[in-house]
Amino acid sequence: MASFPQVKPAALNYLIAGPGSVDEAQSAARRIAFWFGVGLVFVRFSMLNEILSYVSGRNFYLLYFFGIPALLGLFVSGGIVRVLRERPAILWLGFGIWAVIAIPFSIWRGGSAHTVWAYWKTELIMMFVIGGIAKTWREFRVVMFAIAAAAAASVFSSRLFGQVEMSGRRDLEFGTVANANDFAGHLLLVLPFLIWVALSCKSRMLRAAALGGLSYGVYLVLASGSRGALVALAVDILFFIFAGTRRYRVGLFLLAPVIMIIAITVLPGTVVNRLSSFSSSQSGASEEALGSSEARQTLLRDSIIGALWNPFFGVGPGQFATYEGSKEELRGTGAYWHGAHNSFAQAASECGIPALFLYLAAIWSSWHLLRVTGQHTNRNPQLLDVTNAVFCIKLAVIGFCAAVFFLNFTYTFYLPAMTGLAIALASAVGLDRARRTAVRAR
Repeated sequence: MASFPQVKPAALNYLIAGPGSVDEAQSAARRIAFWFGVGLVFVRFSMLNEILSYVSGRNFYLLYFFGIPALLGLFVSGGIVRVLRERPAILWLGFGIWAVIAIPFSIWRGGSAHTVWAYWKTELIMMFVIGGIAKTWREFRVVMFAIAAAAAASVFSSRLFGQVEMSGRRDLEFGTVANANDFAGHLLLVLPFLIWVALSCKSRMLRAAALGGLSYGVYLVLASGSRGALVALAVDILFFIFAGTRRYRVGLFLLAPVIMIIAITVLPGTVVNRLSSFSSSQSGASEEALGSSEARQTLLRDSIIGALWNPFFGVGPGQFATYEGSKEELRGTGAYWHGAHNSFAQAASECGIPALFLYLAAIWSSWHLLRVTGQHTNRNPQLLDVTNAVFCIKLAVIGFCAAVFFLNFTYTFYLPAMTGLAIALASAVGLDRARRTAVRAR
């Protein structure tokens, strides 16, 4: 059995202090590219471009403003090559390529081409930007803080632009995640980064602010009335209990009951009733919630049938709603002209079973990379900040994967971005392939 790899003092100084005398990291061009990449991360996770467009009625093209210099920086620094050395990136690239191959077999080729082009242009590139720009621990911390700041901005934007539906559910007035379920899914991915700030930041004021934002964010997840989000929260809690350290569990047991009591007290009765409505046998169950469940069961069944009837290339990227719209027997039901409402079933039914395999394999491979990185650092108390980062990213991934089991998020940037974080983190701690093999063998 191989011994646990030790971080040498020189390597530890490099990890904590940053690149120092490394010429490439001192390059002004690379520094500028890095900060443009950080700006792009904040813009995407905070939805700043959508907020500004909604408020001003103008498109400021922030994605181009930050994205183009960041991508150029990847070429200068060799970041794309570095990302493509990792198996999770190859698997995500394979999923994107398979979606391209599926376009000619689509029931609406023009619509599928638009979906796939948007995925490559604005979604998949986030994996390359995050994984390629951040090379050192200092740079990685900046990216983590950028996502945490975006989480705080998302919570704050709900205060400014949130609205309450007639059913009492909270959603946004605009944007790609305006729907209450989608906004809850977005929050479930970004809120763990506030946990990382609370665990790792030395400033008591900043830690208190992070915990405040986290608490209100959890309330917003519950206020969405999304039962899928409630299931995802339960998954996160179980992960905290069984995978977290004693310190994590103590924090959970102290904070979670307070948040839940306050949330249940403040939430409208209709929302509480919706969250608890899982079966028609329950007395007083929400009819709207039960109707939604029936529609989603129909969509899940049809997406499975669509995947089995079109096993290699599906019905076309982004075209499951069109596929459902062709069924006259669904007219008047909640399934008519609707997406699959399951990101995994959506991948299979729209792009084929091979695409689902690549999608799942990319997620698993990213998780494995995070796990190995955690094994490399969790025995070194000087690397507690890194261990906290591994845990919080895993928390974000597992909660989000539980949430997207009920959402149409197949072609979004979230999971590829988490892969980019996993790759950047392994690079930041100097975890090359040989060392990973030693960690797995111990």
